[in-house]
Amino acid sequence: MKKVLISGPILSRSGYGEMARFALRSLMSQEIFDIYVLPTNWGNTGNLFEENEEKKLIDSICVKTQQFLHVTKNQPNFDISIQVTIPNEWKKMAAYNIGYTAGIETNAISPAWVLPSQQMDKIIVISEHAKKSFVEPIFGDEKGNKFKVTTPIEVCHFPVRDYAEVNVDLSLKNDFNFLAVCQWGPRKNLEQTIQAFVEEFKNEEVGLVLKINTANDSLLDAGFTETKLKLFLDNFKERKCSVHLLHGHMSEAEMQALYKHPKIKAVISTTHGEGFGFPLFEAAYNEKPVIATDWSGHLDFLTMLDEQEKPKKMFAKIDYELKPIAKEHVWQGVLEEQTSWAYPVHTSVKAKMREVYKDYPRFQSWSKKLNKWIRQQFTKEVVYGKFSEFATGEKALVVPLEKLPKISILTSVYKGDKFIKSFLEDITRQTIFKDKCELIIINANSPGNEEPVIKEYVEKFPNNIIYKRLDSDPGLYACWNLAAKMATGEFLTNANIDDRKSPKFMEELAKKLAACSDVDVVYADNLITNNSNETWEKNTAKSVYPSEQFSLEAMLRGNPPHCMPMWRKRLHDKHGYFEEGYRSASDWEFWLRCAFNDVKFAKLNKPLGLYFFNPEGVSTNIENNSWKQREEKEVFKKYQKLFLEKK
Repeated sequence: MKKVLISGPILSRSGYGEMARFALRSLMSQEIFDIYVLPTNWGNTGNLFEENEEKKLIDSICVKTQQFLHVTKNQPNFDISIQVTIPNEWKKMAAYNIGYTAGIETNAISPAWVLPSQQMDKIIVISEHAKKSFVEPIFGDEKGNKFKVTTPIEVCHFPVRDYAEVNVDLSLKNDFNFLAVCQWGPRKNLEQTIQAFVEEFKNEEVGLVLKINTANDSLLDAGFTETKLKLFLDNFKERKCSVHLLHGHMSEAEMQALYKHPKIKAVISTTHGEGFGFPLFEAAYNEKPVIATDWSGHLDFLTMLDEQEKPKKMFAKIDYELKPIAKEHVWQGVLEEQTSWAYPVHTSVKAKMREVYKDYPRFQSWSKKLNKWIRQQFTKEVVYGKFSEFATGEKALVVPLEKLPKISILTSVYKGDKFIKSFLEDITRQTIFKDKCELIIINANSPGNEEPVIKEYVEKFPNNIIYKRLDSDPGLYACWNLAAKMATGEFLTNANIDDRKSPKFMEELAKKLAACSDVDVVYADNLITNNSNETWEKNTAKSVYPSEQFSLEAMLRGNPPHCMPMWRKRLHDKHGYFEEGYRSASDWEFWLRCAFNDVKFAKLNKPLGLYFFNPEGVSTNIENNSWKQREEKEVFKKYQKLFLEKK
C-alpha cells in the first residue's frame, strides 16, 4: 500500500480546509492507501469543533501520523505527498509530490509561484479558471521570456453532498429574499451586493439575508460584523426592504436547509473572482437560482452542456469589467499589482436582481435543469475516483458488491443465553449478510439454552447459517479452527456473541481486503461499552479501543487486530491454525506468527465494531488475570526474541 501524506488546514473552517477534507475523503473511498495527515493553520479562520464521525476519523489519523513521525524520527518515507495550500508553501516532502490549490482569483499567478510549482510532480486545481492562470502567464524576465509552469496540471471539481433534513427558523418577515454567503473582505465585494440591493428594492418588501462573518464565527466577530453592517446601512435609512444578518456556526445540514428555505429565492455574489465558489455550487445543486459575474471558477458548474453538448449558462449573468486589482488589495507573492479581476457593473447588479425577482419562474426552471445536470456530473463516485487517479496515478479501484467474495463468520457459543438473541439479530442485519455471508456457529456443548434461538435463525436463513453442536467443549480456539476448516468463504472473520458491529462492518472490511491484493488481514477501530446487548446505533460508548496501525513493534505491544479482524482463508494453508493450548492469547500469537512471516496487515481508520468489556469474559474477567498474563508473557518472549534477531 502506498503511504500518502496529506498536509493542509484539514481542521479549519475554510475553503482550503474543505479541500483537504475532500482529498482525504477521495483517498479513503478507494480503500487502497495508507493515509497520514499533517494539519496546518489557515490564517485566523476558526476550526472544526463538531465531534462527528469525520472529525473523529481525522483526529485518529493525526495521532497515527504523530506516532509514525516519532518512530521514524521525523524522517518518514512517504510515497506521495498532497500539499493543500497556496503554491508559495509547496516543497518536496515525499518521493512524489502534488500541489493541490484553489489557484488564484485574478487572471494570472504570481512569479513567486513558478519555482515551487516546478518542484511539484503534479498540480491539481479546482477549476478551469485556476488552471488557466497557471498556463497563461503574464509575467516574464527582462528579455521577454514568460515565467511558465510546465508541471502537469489537472482539474478536479467537488462532489454534491446531501445531508439529513433539519429545520432552520429564520423568522424572515419577507416572502422573497436574496441570500449572500461569504466572508466580508475585499475580494468578496459584499458592500456592492448590499448597496445594489438596497438601492434597487428601497421601496419594496424584499429581503437580503447575509450569512457572513469578518474573520470567524466567534461572538467577538459577531459584534464587530453587526456594527460594521449597521454603519454601512446607516447610509440607507429610509427603506422598506430588509437586511437580515446571520452570524455564527452552521453545520453542513443547516447550510443545506438554508439554501432550501422556501423564503430564500436566489443566491447572489458580486465577487471579484473565485477559485471555485462553494456557496454558489451548494446553491446550484440545491436548486436555487444564482446571480453572479460571468467570470472565474464558478462557470465550471453554472455552465451546463445541453443535449448537443453545447455550453449553456444557467444563471443570471452580471456584466463586469476586467481591470487591475486596487493597490490596497495587493498581496505580495499572491495577488500581484499587475493582475486583474472582475469588477461587476453596478447597474447590471441591480438589473439582474430585478430580473430574477420579476421573472422568477424562468430562473427557477433554469435552476432545476442545472441541478439535474450537476447531480449527474458531480457525483461522489466520479469526483472521488478522478481525484484519486490524478493524485496517485492509479485508476480508481471500486469493488462492486457483486464482486465481493464469500465471507465465513466464525462463532463459538458457550454460556451465551443472554447474548444469543441480540447477537443473531445484529449479525443477520449486515448489509451483505444474505448475499455474501455464511455464519458458522459451533456450540461447544454449552450448558445454556441457546439452541432454540439458533435453530429459529437457521430456519430464517437456511442458506446462510451452519450450526454444529459438539459433544464436549474443546476450547474457544479449537472451535474457531473447526469453523475455519468448515468454511467455504474466501474471507474469514470471527464474531464474539457479546460484541456488536456496524451494519456495514462486513461490507467495508471485505471491500478493503478485496481492493488490496497485497494485504491479507484488515481490521478497524472498535468502540468500547460497559453495557451488554447495545446496538451500533444506540450505545453508551465513550471511548475507542486503541488499535494501532500495523507494525511489528505494534504487534508486540499488543494485538491491534483485536477482536474483529477479517483475513484471507489461505493464511491457514501457509501459516497453520490457532494454537489450541492457549485460552486467551492464541489469536495474538497467530497474528504475530503471520506478521513475522511478512503477511501484510491494513487498518481502516474508523470504528466499525462495538466491543463489550464483559466482566465475565474469558479475556476480561479479572479472576483470569494470573493464567492470562502467563500466556501473554510466553507469547511475548517468543516473538520478542524473533524481533531482536530480525534487527
